[in-house]
Amino acid sequence: MRRLIPIAVVAAVLAGTGSAHAADPPMFQSPSGNVACALQGTQVRCDMRRVGNPLPRRPSQCIGDWGHAFVVTRNGSRGRRICVTDAVGGPNVPTIAYGRTWRRGGFACSVRRTGVRCVNGRGHGFSLRIGLQRLF
Repeated sequence: MRRLIPIAVVAAVLAGTGSAHAADPPMFQSPSGNVACALQGTQVRCDMRRVGNPLPRRPSQCIGDWGHAFVVTRNGSRGRRICVTDAVGGPNVPTIAYGRTWRRGGFACSVRRTGVRCVNGRGHGFSLRIGLQRLF
């Protein structure tokens, strides 16, 4: 008698690799919970709970929180750190596993144990990890 592998098992194995593309949620967090990202219109924004390094000087016009939020626009030429009065993330935000890439709205965010890297279709964006944030 042949044994059949349940579809749920096959789906779970496939979900652990690559990317789900169309099924990717509009918001996600890293497994550590330190980085949460969301598609917001024509930009993707990621917030860090813990940055772990000295922050650049706060812009004089910044009224909100500074240093932990990052955005890249769909057609932008570089990711940037922004001043915010709200936060991305919260309870029940889906977690994207390490080794997966979230894709939505023309953006791709790779989630690794070493951090989260988000880019637009032109290859511009940011990489975030505790102790180092790069804008490119």
